[in-house]
Amino acid sequence: MMMPNNFLKQVILRLDFLGEIKLSQQVVNTIRGVVSDSFPEFKPQEKVLYEMTFEKAQAISKEKRTKAFLFHNNATNSSLSLDPNGITFDIKNYTTYQDFRDFVQRVIQNLGTENSSAKTSRIGLRYINQIIFNEGNPFDWVGLLRDPLTSNLNFIERQNELSRLVGIIELNRSEYFIKFQYGWFNSEYPNPIAKKEFLLDYDCYSRNETDLSFVLNQVDIYHTAIKELFEYSTLESLKGIMRGE
Repeated sequence: MMMPNNFLKQVILRLDFLGEIKLSQQVVNTIRGVVSDSFPEFKPQEKVLYEMTFEKAQAISKEKRTKAFLFHNNATNSSLSLDPNGITFDIKNYTTYQDFRDFVQRVIQNLGTENSSAKTSRIGLRYINQIIFNEGNPFDWVGLLRDPLTSNLNFIERQNELSRLVGIIELNRSEYFIKFQYGWFNSEYPNPIAKKEFLLDYDCYSRNETDLSFVLNQVDIYHTAIKELFEYSTLESLKGIMRGE
């Protein structure tokens, strides 16, 4: 039996707050303690934002400085960035959704201690899969991926000239949107495609106002939608390789 192969390279969860939230030193210290095992490196930062206003038909740029905090893991290059306007989880050593969800929940709960009425203006969950094989025809994905994902290759007469071929599908669902990018991303771009690599990149998001306490319910919905689309994109042979069969 082969070892399981996880093609998932990166998971990103971004929450934009509706208005600035409070980030006291106590809350920051508590979150730092909660995430220290996963993100041992901590770096306070300062962000500079520029706001453009118009007064008497004149454009005036105003500078605004705000505190930001970066929790990082140098070994995995994963990070958690936090400022009064938003929070981003950027995970490159993803294990299971339950572990990821539990981690996000602990962070959000601590933010809620001083921001019980906080809301998000946008929630985005993104899963980036890079299917990479060490050998094989770069353009042969028969039995691995659904044919419509690779059929645009038929338009190219001289495949040896191709350096990138990526398609985009965007779906409008009742309460959220999905942007699905797929194709030959080519890690050696702009050189011609020479490696057997394929991108399956799912970005699910909404711009609805959501109470901080209900964010995880939305994330659950997005995760389910992404999982279903991934399952539909891939065929049994590829699923077997992922299971290590």
